[in-house]
Amino acid sequence: MWLVREVVSFFIRWAGVALLVRHTIAQRKASILLYHDPAPQTLERHLRYLAARYSFITLSELVDAIGEGRLASLPPRALVVTFDDAHRRNAELTDVLSRYGVVPTIYACSQIVGTDRHFWFTETDDPDSLKGQMNTDRLAHLERAAAYSITREYTAERQALSDAEIARMMGRVEFASHTRFHPVLTMCGDDECAVEVIRSKAELEKILGVPCRHFSYPNGDYGPREIKYAKDAGYASARTVDIGWNDERTDLFRLRILGTSDDASVNRLAADLSGIAGWIARARRGSFDGRHRGVVPT
Repeated sequence: MWLVREVVSFFIRWAGVALLVRHTIAQRKASILLYHDPAPQTLERHLRYLAARYSFITLSELVDAIGEGRLASLPPRALVVTFDDAHRRNAELTDVLSRYGVVPTIYACSQIVGTDRHFWFTETDDPDSLKGQMNTDRLAHLERAAAYSITREYTAERQALSDAEIARMMGRVEFASHTRFHPVLTMCGDDECAVEVIRSKAELEKILGVPCRHFSYPNGDYGPREIKYAKDAGYASARTVDIGWNDERTDLFRLRILGTSDDASVNRLAADLSGIAGWIARARRGSFDGRHRGVVPT
């Protein structure tokens, strides 16, 4: 499968498809690139490629431009760089990001950063099989199978950014909310969901000392209820994992992405930014509009 992806990516890039998309669809729309935990040397290669072809902007610049109806004021081929989860190694990326003039958005879980707690999906070999369980059932399963608790402090290496690292990154990064404990929101009860979305904002603002304006849905799972809670909390935007570009018609609580893998080759990055790879992946799962088909209670 890896070889097939690389061959297809090579074709998309060197046949000029990525170039064509970049100078047509992406020319006057904004792209949001999603990472999680890339190594500094991989990100360096990516940013070198991107800097010659895109104009880096911040998430707040994009959201404000859409909200104020002035998307045309953004530079051509505008690109926002985002990271989900606030992994510990994100702290090693600050220098390379700054060298290329990138101020990314890092979506952080307010009850995992600054602690020795672990992300629940690292405590199982098959996290996807648990995403369809109700939140309380999933946590009960993990407690039985792995002695995992969302409040347990582990003595092993921490997984998320520390308070000190966040403080050093302030001004060079926009921090945003990714809930408190990274649940699958659509598998939470109403009260659980509201607390995860709303309380995480206040908790992050206490850590950051500045307003927390933006939110992203863990695992990309959301529906009308999650959008309502994000608006109720006072966020200015919410980012999905739906594939596509953003323009003046984009719902600010359904921002679209062009995701790539943390270890992607530059050919794969180019293919992902063309949108083709993402659309194919969504279509294979039965979604022909780029929407992420999330999990919902049965």
